[in-house]
Amino acid sequence: MTPETATAADLNGWDAALAGAFEILLGGDPALDGAAAGYGVYYASDTLDEFLFPNPWATPEALSARTPRLLPDLDGEYPFSPSAWRFDLSGSLFRFDAALLEGTGPWGEDGHKGPRPFDDAFVTDLRAVATVDEAGDALVRGAELGTLLDRHGVDLTGARATKLNNWLAVLLRVATDGTLADAMRAATFTGRGPGHLVSVQDIGGDRRADEPWEERLAAVAHPALRDHLRMLCLSEADARSTGGFYCGADHWPWSDALDAVGASLVAGWGFGESQAGAAVVRLPDGPGAP
Repeated sequence: MTPETATAADLNGWDAALAGAFEILLGGDPALDGAAAGYGVYYASDTLDEFLFPNPWATPEALSARTPRLLPDLDGEYPFSPSAWRFDLSGSLFRFDAALLEGTGPWGEDGHKGPRPFDDAFVTDLRAVATVDEAGDALVRGAELGTLLDRHGVDLTGARATKLNNWLAVLLRVATDGTLADAMRAATFTGRGPGHLVSVQDIGGDRRADEPWEERLAAVAHPALRDHLRMLCLSEADARSTGGFYCGADHWPWSDALDAVGASLVAGWGFGESQAGAAVVRLPDGPGAP
């Protein structure tokens, strides 16, 4: 990482550099839908879902709390690590697989997973507050899930919850202030300032961004910021081991969940072989929005 030597004057220039860089990434006016629109960031990971339970933070109290918190990173700190973020568990999205809720396939008395760790009453209440996606999976926010866990005495911190891994998944909501600028700062790992940029040396090798981003990012005047963003715009092949690739607003591996809750993709990134990713989204309007 580059040394933390930024002065107040540097930070003023830093804000301008970020605004210009975000305009390039977003392909135009970064204001998008204007000041009244709300934006957020979600993070998803196959590795996280594989080892999610039992989980000490999956309690009714923690899921219902609005205070952002750090979470342990299973892979340890590395460039572009989610350990840099604080998460809003109450606004995070938890997805229950349709077969899990229905007690079909591997679930139920005859299935190899056995009975669900909750009863039909829990499922009924869950469906009443859930949004259903195209696959029939049910999505609920952490605040709603926390209420249901408490009401039905369901424990996601004990050993019995282990069999839910990959059947109950999560899109973690990164804590931001609701503006597009702050969402972009979080998603690009630039929120901690110019002293926390990733350099080419941190990634290893002389990597170039995938086209057309190598050419477009040449317009970023701040050299260290330009190199940092290049490492987030690698080709999918180069990003398999380090760095990330930029999906833009075209597609994100977890877009189906965002669509189901009325959020729209603004900018997405993938890491590894698409095992993990972060996305900036335009949040739906109105009460009850995620």
